[in-house]
Amino acid sequence: MVELSNYEDAPKEYVDEMLQSIFFLGRINTPQYTPNDILGEDYVRKMEEEFKGPFKSYERKLPKRTPFSCVLDMVVSLFGPDEIQQKLSEIATDMLGVHKFTSSTICISESEECYYGASMSCKGRKQGQIMIAVSCLCTWHYGVSNAVMTYKPDKKKRNNFDGTMQLPQYVKCRAFNVISREVMSPCDSCVDLFGLKTSAQSNKKTQRWIYGHCAEAESLSKLLYKEIEIEVAPVEHKMREQVMKEVKTHLEANLRLSKFDWDSSYYTPQ
Repeated sequence: MVELSNYEDAPKEYVDEMLQSIFFLGRINTPQYTPNDILGEDYVRKMEEEFKGPFKSYERKLPKRTPFSCVLDMVVSLFGPDEIQQKLSEIATDMLGVHKFTSSTICISESEECYYGASMSCKGRKQGQIMIAVSCLCTWHYGVSNAVMTYKPDKKKRNNFDGTMQLPQYVKCRAFNVISREVMSPCDSCVDLFGLKTSAQSNKKTQRWIYGHCAEAESLSKLLYKEIEIEVAPVEHKMREQVMKEVKTHLEANLRLSKFDWDSSYYTPQ
């Protein structure tokens, strides 16, 4: 990302945002990893000079996205459609080791334009639940949030709340494995949430990932923010407020388990 940020007009705020996300995930890991552990003593000083925000905020503020989503946006901002998948594959292939924050999947949602999303690039059940809750509360378009919040973290459907959607036929979602670039059918969870169809030609058994984990959520959120004429399922306002309160309560419980002292705010990249 630092190399990419040296391109002319590259949006360096994506590096800032990615660092804060990585530092936060290191902070809630068991065992904890500090920025010094992650970057090394010499590189920490260099990065802190240019990106002060992540170092000051990672112990109190929550990131809005997982790290590879920042990488994805950087790549999309710099390269043309024919190069994006190849570049992401190269980056993911180069990253080795146990603690790698690569997404397994990217999705391209297409209507008038193409919108790219990445699956959650963090390991661990607790980490995944935290970042999906954050995404529902402050990051994703409310239509995607409503669909995801229809299901609890244990994959059970909520009573008296259904924000699942049936996308118009002209909206297409194409998912790919990040490294191999192999086309992937929507998982059962995405079929439930967005009415996506599993390819009739696919002989592979699909999985049911935790709701909100997949790349479709991020790419469809970007599409709905831009193409406001696409309608989403209406939900009762008071019930939505109650569900959001439940999601936030569960988020706070997971943060307490991580001994994370949240100041109730989210990090804004500089």
